[in-house]
Amino acid sequence: MQALQQAIENYLADKASPEEQQLVNNWYYSFKDDIIEIPAEEYALREKIRERIHQRLQQTMQEPEQEAERRLFFTPRKIAAAVLILLGLAGGAYLLLPPRMPARQTAISQQQPPAANIIPGGNRAVLILAGGDSILLDNAGNGVLSRQGNTSVIKLNNGALAYKSASSATAQVAYNTIRTPRGGQYRVTLPDGTDVWLNSASSLRFPTVFTGGSREVTLNGEGYFEVKPFRDGKGKKIPFIVKVRNEMTVRVLGTKFNIMSYDDEAAVSTALLEGSVAASNGKDSVMIKPGERASLAYGQTRFKLGPADFKEILAWKNGEFRFREAGIKDIMRQLCRWYDVAVEYRGNTDKIRLSGLVPKTEDISQLLDAFQATGKVRFAVHGRKITVQQPL
Repeated sequence: MQALQQAIENYLADKASPEEQQLVNNWYYSFKDDIIEIPAEEYALREKIRERIHQRLQQTMQEPEQEAERRLFFTPRKIAAAVLILLGLAGGAYLLLPPRMPARQTAISQQQPPAANIIPGGNRAVLILAGGDSILLDNAGNGVLSRQGNTSVIKLNNGALAYKSASSATAQVAYNTIRTPRGGQYRVTLPDGTDVWLNSASSLRFPTVFTGGSREVTLNGEGYFEVKPFRDGKGKKIPFIVKVRNEMTVRVLGTKFNIMSYDDEAAVSTALLEGSVAASNGKDSVMIKPGERASLAYGQTRFKLGPADFKEILAWKNGEFRFREAGIKDIMRQLCRWYDVAVEYRGNTDKIRLSGLVPKTEDISQLLDAFQATGKVRFAVHGRKITVQQPL
C-alpha cells in the first residue's frame, strides 16, 4: 500500500519511474465502479470528493487563458491522483476508492467498451529502398538493415534510423522514402547528419548521400528538422531544401524548424525555432525569423507571416496534445492521425472550443472522458469510429 501511494504521488508530480507508472495504471484499471459495494458513510464521502473534483475541473476551464494553458485536463489518471490528495486530507483510509466521473458526464469507456482497444500510436514506419523493397522499421532489429552502394542504413539502439556513407565523393546516389502510418511517428538521421522527426501519416523522400550544390528532400505530412551545416570539398556551404508537394519550397543552411502540410489542414506552414529560413512558392517568397511562422493557404499564392507558438506547434514531437481554444475539428484531426480512428460530426459542433494539455500516451477513452467532462462536448464510440455531438 505504501509503495502504491508513493507511486501515485510521483505520478502526479511527473516523477514516476516506468515501473511506478505501470503500478499506478494497474491499480486504476483494476476497479469496476459499478460492482464495488461500500458502506453508506463511505459512499457519501466519495460523493463529496467527486463533487469537489468536478468543482476544480470547472474552475480550471473558467480560468484565464494563460492559467488554463498551464494545467492538464482532468483525465481519469489525474482525477485518481486528485482523489488521493483529497483522501489524504480526510485521513487516507479511502485510498483505494476509485474515482467516477460526475453523474451527468457518463464516461466514454463505460458507454462504449470497444474504445478501450484504441491504443496510442508509437514508433512505427516503413522504409522503402531504392529498388522498391520495404523494411518494417518497428519490427526490424538493431544494426545494419541495408547497404546501398557506399551507404549503410542502420537502426540505432534508440530505435531511430541513421545513414552512414563511406565517401560522398564516390558514393552512388539512390533515393529512399520513409513513411509513417496513422498511429506512427519516427526519427531519422540523414546522411549529412540532419535529424528529422516525422509525425503520423507523413513521408520523407531523400537521397542516400548528398552530392552536388544542394541537399534536397521532399516532405508530405509533418516533420521537425534540425539541419546540420554542411560544406562541399571546397568549403562552400551547401543549402538544405525541403520541397512540400507543389505548394512550398523551404531553403535553409543550418537551423531548426517545423513544417506541416497535411491534405486535411487548411494551409501549409513553416515555423522557425532557430536560424534563418526562406519559403517560396514560385509566386511569393518570405524570410522567416526565429519565433515566426509562415502559412500558405491551399489555393492561395501569398504567404501570411505571424508569431509561432512552439509549445503548441511542437507538442506532437514532445509527446503531447496541446490546445489553446482550439476548435473540436482541429483537435479531432490530430487524434484521428495518432489513434488511427475515423470521426463524424452530428449537429452544429463548429463552436466547440477546448484548451488543455494531454499526454499522447493516454488511451483515447481517457482523452474523450476528459473532453466530455468539460460539459462542452459529447462522444459516442463504435469500434474505431468516434461521433462528436453537442452536450445534452
